[in-house]
Amino acid sequence: MKGVAIVTEARSGSEWLGSLANSTGILGRSAEWLDSDTLGVRPKSFDELLSAVIDRGGTENGRFAVKLFPRHLHWSQAKYEADFLAECIRRHAMGVVFLERRDRLRQAISYCRAKASGRWRSTMGGADRVPQYDFAGICQAYFMIGQSYAFWEAYLRMADLPYDHLFYEDLLDDPRPYVASVARQLSIEVPNCEFRTNLRLQRDSCTEEWAERFQSDAKSKGLLAHLPKKVAPRNINNLARFLLKKQMRIGQA
Repeated sequence: MKGVAIVTEARSGSEWLGSLANSTGILGRSAEWLDSDTLGVRPKSFDELLSAVIDRGGTENGRFAVKLFPRHLHWSQAKYEADFLAECIRRHAMGVVFLERRDRLRQAISYCRAKASGRWRSTMGGADRVPQYDFAGICQAYFMIGQSYAFWEAYLRMADLPYDHLFYEDLLDDPRPYVASVARQLSIEVPNCEFRTNLRLQRDSCTEEWAERFQSDAKSKGLLAHLPKKVAPRNINNLARFLLKKQMRIGQA
């Protein structure tokens, strides 16, 4: 098997771009396979996890794809005492695509809106749950996103892994470089076909209203007042809880 890992954070356009590559039928099937609900099973061992990911994320030509957020690696380490990406690279020929979004504010707004409405994809329901503007939530999402990108930069540098670094904004008008990058990592020629998706951009006028309101509030309200009052201890457990979107433990040694 030969695989590719798309390393990123939520609301970076990875779902849309992944659907385009998936539509070829030969570039694996990227998804958040380390989420049990997405994978559809709860593996009892790391070997079972990896086998299930390859099965669900694979195509008939012996290629597989997986999308990873920092929390996925910390979950794998905590659950199985194994670094999922490092083990994939050790056992299989793996390529890496680092997908980043420059506009952190609109990414944070998108994250807050999706979390409040439950609509993580345009094809999902939840239109009846109208999200309300949340200054503190956007602040916290912004910081979380920055932490996630910093994690990947440090991880990839320390592991000395080669990777393609792509930006969401550069792919909006022409997503073919993303598909070409995935194809190259999998040693597959870029398919000469039309890339299809049933997903659409969820950014709208509400996004711009929230962005304008946030920029105004950030000047008048202050940012630190809307973050945790105390600094949580910098230990591995709190780092894992942060990346899993859980409340960090202030009193933890």
